[in-house]
Amino acid sequence: MTTAVRPGPKLAVAAGPGPAPAPAAPGAGTTAAPGAGTGTGTGTGFADIRRVLADRAPSLADLTRAFAPLEAEAHRLLPPLAALRPGIGDTPLVPVPSRAGRGTVWLKTEAANTSGSVKSRTAYALLCAAVAAAGSPRVRLAEYSGGSLAVALAELCAPLGLDLHLVVPYGAPRRLLDQLRRHGAEITTAREGTGFLGAMDEAVRVAEREDRHLLLQHCAAVGAALHREHTGAEIIGQLSGYGAEPVAVAAGVGTGGSLAGIAMALGSAWPDCRPVAVFPTEALYGDERAPDGAPRMSGTGGLGHGLRQPLLAAFPEDFFGFTAVAHPQAVQAMRHLRREHGIAVCGSGAGAWLAASVEVDKGPRGRNAVAVVASRGTIEEWEHAAGS
Repeated sequence: MTTAVRPGPKLAVAAGPGPAPAPAAPGAGTTAAPGAGTGTGTGTGFADIRRVLADRAPSLADLTRAFAPLEAEAHRLLPPLAALRPGIGDTPLVPVPSRAGRGTVWLKTEAANTSGSVKSRTAYALLCAAVAAAGSPRVRLAEYSGGSLAVALAELCAPLGLDLHLVVPYGAPRRLLDQLRRHGAEITTAREGTGFLGAMDEAVRVAEREDRHLLLQHCAAVGAALHREHTGAEIIGQLSGYGAEPVAVAAGVGTGGSLAGIAMALGSAWPDCRPVAVFPTEALYGDERAPDGAPRMSGTGGLGHGLRQPLLAAFPEDFFGFTAVAHPQAVQAMRHLRREHGIAVCGSGAGAWLAASVEVDKGPRGRNAVAVVASRGTIEEWEHAAGS
């Protein structure tokens, strides 16, 4: 089963494969967590990242600003950026049956990007914004990441000659650290026991201590703008070519930029297309609890401590539907898609397929929905899937 968490006081339950999810946390039935207007919570600790998230929280107007003029200015200041653009975007849209077989879920397979994930788009947007804001190609950058964005940033910054300092959570895989160092990135590891939020908090201090520009993916409206103008536009063109009209678009949420931008684009073409934000059952949106380190879909999840993703919090509360997928469900769906359809997807992509399937399967036969598949999945994800 999957647990649909919608704005409001109640939890609704929607059918799906796999075991029942863990009980929801207190307060999980509402997205109105403390600090809802800024995306910040009221608990103690992590003061540096709380301050910066509040200071740089985007408004809805920020998310609707045009990306193209900013991109053009960045290309003027740093021409090699334009040379990297062809390797980003124009990814396939692959149809597969919904979970119950009543309709079709179109998988937007982002592994075709240069770095192997949707984070190529985010990294490119962040770099364009940083260069344009600085008015110079000589920018020194800092950012936090648990994996895919770090790889994408390192791969783009290396040929551009940009100075990049990355902060990763404690316990990040050695394979990832070695990959980042090969691209010349400087790396700091957050303190043990502080999780992903600890990496975010440490990145603020690194940026301020070393006079670097903190990219701050969680507040980067430019990422949503790029997805609106490019990823969303691609999906509209691809679906229109097949004469398919989606009833929903689902995506696993890390920062929320991909879903926000794509949802705005698809909503302009199909006003009834419902955007569904997919979170792990183990780390719900706006959860008051501290993350407990339980296995969950990679690259997704609430931050804990009452914090809400600012890119989602900028929208009206009823704009998104919210669905939670437990880790065993995601793993089972990963195996199913590879075994039955020959497609390798990450855990969050599998969760998005499950959520999109629910939207398709609860209506008349023949309906369509879109699921954003961030990547094919990491080595560690597939090792776990094979062994569990």
